[in-house]
Amino acid sequence: MDRQEVKNVLMSFKTQENEAQIDELLRKIDKIEESSLQDAIKQIGGTEESLRKYFERKLEEQKPKEKQTSINKLFSYGITGDCVHLHLPMDLHQMIREKGISGTLDTVNLYLLDAIDRIKKLKDAGYYKLDNIEKIYMISPVLVNRELKFLENLDFETNTYSKKQLRDESFVKNNPEAQLATHIFGNNNIVGTAIIPFDTINTKEWQDKKLEIVKAYAEKGITLDEDKNLEKNDE
Repeated sequence: MDRQEVKNVLMSFKTQENEAQIDELLRKIDKIEESSLQDAIKQIGGTEESLRKYFERKLEEQKPKEKQTSINKLFSYGITGDCVHLHLPMDLHQMIREKGISGTLDTVNLYLLDAIDRIKKLKDAGYYKLDNIEKIYMISPVLVNRELKFLENLDFETNTYSKKQLRDESFVKNNPEAQLATHIFGNNNIVGTAIIPFDTINTKEWQDKKLEIVKAYAEKGITLDEDKNLEKNDE
């Protein structure tokens, strides 16, 4: 591959968001000596496909990391695009030992509803970082089977990616959400996703449904064990 072919591959990744980053890499390619460039191409794999994978990885590594803010005892959140991205707890082993699987899932669900409440309050109060946020989004290996059913009953739109799908390079390449799943969790997990618009959360029907669930959990002895004034932003 010659220098221009390498630059063409890199330029095919250019977007409005990464334009400055791409231009800086193009300048570096222009400055490198031909022999060093050819050695680098050979080391990467010597093909357009291997070069494309290299640039994908390089650009991903240089992306600014999403800042996370605690919203309650179990959940934190970040802001990506027009979504609040809720981060689900990953290590539930201790809670499972204490409460069993059923009690743990119920507790996680209750804290999820609490996290949604807290974020809604921040948005309703005019927190500027949530001005243009329209949805709540989650992605996690925790989101499978029973959890997805719970979320579907709360009007979340859900999806599941199998290990087979996440190991299929062609499938992942053509599915941005699958790319996100493999980037965060690799391809050895079944990954579930869920999304719900604030327009749905704000309806009386949804709020009534949420209150019924909270009441049912309280009757089972499952309640929040922390100060309800934890809501905060990252100022």
